[in-house]
Amino acid sequence: MSDFIEYGIATEVWVNDGHVFVKAYDGVIIRMTPEVAIRLGRDLEAAGTESFINKVMDGDAKPASL
Repeated sequence: MSDFIEYGIATEVWVNDGHVFVKAYDGVIIRMTPEVAIRLGRDLEAAGTESFINKVMDGDAKPASL
């Protein structure tokens, strides 16, 4: 994968006018419906958990840095 954007910790998350907004560390703001936010959150949690488990199994797990 060479065409991807790497994001750090979101600097802000808020709700306004029925939408969820996420401000990334680089200033980009993403707007989504509540349903999309819930689904994305669940998908990210599952993928993050799987990735971390793989790190633990490989012996590469390190303390989280935010």
